[in-house]
Amino acid sequence: VFKQIECSINVKKNNPQKLFLYVADNEQKRSYGLMNRRYMKSNSGMIFIWRDSQIRNFWMKNTHFNLDLFFLNKQGEIIEIYKNAKAFDETNIKSKEKVKYVLEMNAGEQNFQIGNKLKCNF
Repeated sequence: VFKQIECSINVKKNNPQKLFLYVADNEQKRSYGLMNRRYMKSNSGMIFIWRDSQIRNFWMKNTHFNLDLFFLNKQGEIIEIYKNAKAFDETNIKSKEKVKYVLEMNAGEQNFQIGNKLKCNF
């Protein structure tokens, strides 16, 4: 069971976009992620949280829809984007930089860019 929180991201100045994110904040939840889920609303996603910043690895095993992955530093700023990870693909997706958070959203539905900042109350 994943807790869901409300967050915002500053895509346009003075007009933050609301997001409803499932929280994966322990090893069991991070390992399961969005596997076996059949659908996700366009303003929903999953935020993966760690205590420290490290290179992070992902794959799409048992994930039924394509995703965009947004890699965020400890300040919640997007520093790297991986677009259109393919459903069921077990190829390793590895961050180039050390990150503390990874945000997964439906592929192609968000216009997030490097430098956008996610704000959540964890």
